[in-house]
Amino acid sequence: VHSFPTELLSYVFELATHALSQDERNTLGTGQQRLPFHPQSIRVPLWLSAVNRRWRHVALSTPSLWTSIFVSVDNVINCSGDERNPSSFCGSNRLLDLESLAYFLLRSGNCTLDIFIDGRDPEWDFSDYLDGDDTTDGCPSAKHPFDARIMTHILDILGHHVYRWRSMTIFSDTWAPLHAALCCLSVPRVGQGNFFNSRRGASCLETLQLMQCDEYSIRNEYFGPGVLKEPITTPFAALASYPEGPSSLMLPARLRSISLCGVHVNWSDFTRFISSTWGGLSNGIENLELSYHHRDVRPDVTAFRRILEGCANLRSLILKHTGPQWVGRAPQGPSVQLPRLETLHLVFDSAEEAALTMSTLCCPGLKALILEDGAQAQNSPNDASLLLIYCGTGALRTPPRLGNDSTYDSVTCLPHSEIKSNVPLFPSVQALTLEYVSASGLIPYALLLAGLPNLRRLGLRYIPKHAFGSLLPQPLFCDWETASDLRTPIPCTHLESIEATHTERDVYSILGSILRERAKLGAPRIPEVMLRLEGGHCSVPGPTELAYEEITCLDVVKTSEGDVGYFE
Repeated sequence: VHSFPTELLSYVFELATHALSQDERNTLGTGQQRLPFHPQSIRVPLWLSAVNRRWRHVALSTPSLWTSIFVSVDNVINCSGDERNPSSFCGSNRLLDLESLAYFLLRSGNCTLDIFIDGRDPEWDFSDYLDGDDTTDGCPSAKHPFDARIMTHILDILGHHVYRWRSMTIFSDTWAPLHAALCCLSVPRVGQGNFFNSRRGASCLETLQLMQCDEYSIRNEYFGPGVLKEPITTPFAALASYPEGPSSLMLPARLRSISLCGVHVNWSDFTRFISSTWGGLSNGIENLELSYHHRDVRPDVTAFRRILEGCANLRSLILKHTGPQWVGRAPQGPSVQLPRLETLHLVFDSAEEAALTMSTLCCPGLKALILEDGAQAQNSPNDASLLLIYCGTGALRTPPRLGNDSTYDSVTCLPHSEIKSNVPLFPSVQALTLEYVSASGLIPYALLLAGLPNLRRLGLRYIPKHAFGSLLPQPLFCDWETASDLRTPIPCTHLESIEATHTERDVYSILGSILRERAKLGAPRIPEVMLRLEGGHCSVPGPTELAYEEITCLDVVKTSEGDVGYFE
């Protein structure tokens, strides 16, 4: 290694700094919540520069080694000296250690920067400290070591390099620091001698991610700290460039991914921001995530539709515990055309609202669909019949429940002629995942699978046992009161893999017998069938029990004896 030419040694250093092992990749997460880099990677150039004189010279002369900017609660110094007393973090007793930040900004030269501001405290207790109604900092969140003042200080420093930002990721336990970050990123202050008067703006910015990691707060139906509830206007306008002075404004043309988790803004202004990133030589936003928004701060239907209309080239859409505020029970306006959308992940707290939200989308090229019932966390799962039927048939209708005429009083019967004549909503879907999605009967699942003719991969996680029967031909009723003898063909004949997770042991025999029956009916064999059984009462089938070779992989995970299955 010591005989390597300088250029080759520099390249080796880059690989050592930015290349990731498989374990490191797993810790970064997936999708739009993926971290920009592994936090430990920032130590690598420091280690390399401490080996010998030549390595130090090469490391310090390679700006690309220093492009990962990481600021966390470890950079906050408690000047009071009493780290065990939460009240010692209040007021002016906290300072930001700038040595490491300044060192990386200097050594990175003019290279683009990946910035990760991690305001999470591993010792923070969400149940005891919730954002309150303090008029300045959202007390008692002011006791958090990473407060709004620290966030503002960091962004004021990083802002001088805004033209080098490639990705900006901000995590926080509490709302006050994120509100401060939004203010810094949204209020242009042209001509005041700071970074906001840059003529180039965030011209290299590709990814913007803001997340509130307060698992207790996001479960509330309404937003907490009223003083900080008012949405920030002109969101992210401070990232714009002003090539011809204050009157000319150009938003980041390279921006491709936006993720707002637990972060709300003025949605009408956000619509204009989204729309302005598309046009000319720019493809606009390709990855969008809106997650964990309280009902009173979600966009209305009009704003939601305009946000989607501003993302004509959208490829990935994640909606978790969010969506438009549905005032009525009927769709409003035509569906928004998203011809390039390939992945849709929907976590819902109301199945009926989820179906209405789906009705605003037209995405015939969709490849992967993930549906997840988020209400199961509160032990109040939805009856997702309406959502499943819509995804399978395009009809916003569901069968009325027997003995409960008021359940779906606004929904009419589903005639068979509508099923037969409808073109599948998602003809290109190849991967479907249902997690905690419960329906009152078998038909909604059957209609969903019948509407996915090209399905290749199926994930069934913690769904009712009777739902597995949808893998067999089922009778479809042209009237929910008088059944016809009509049967569907064998569903999902192109399946290549099934991945199922459950807590009941008899699911093994249920799934195995269903797959065996499919084979008798002439369906092709599914090459990969993986079943994972969880719970203390689950066990591997004994030697006297019937074994099903159709299940290619069985994983039994035993937990405590007190565990019980989710489904009876």
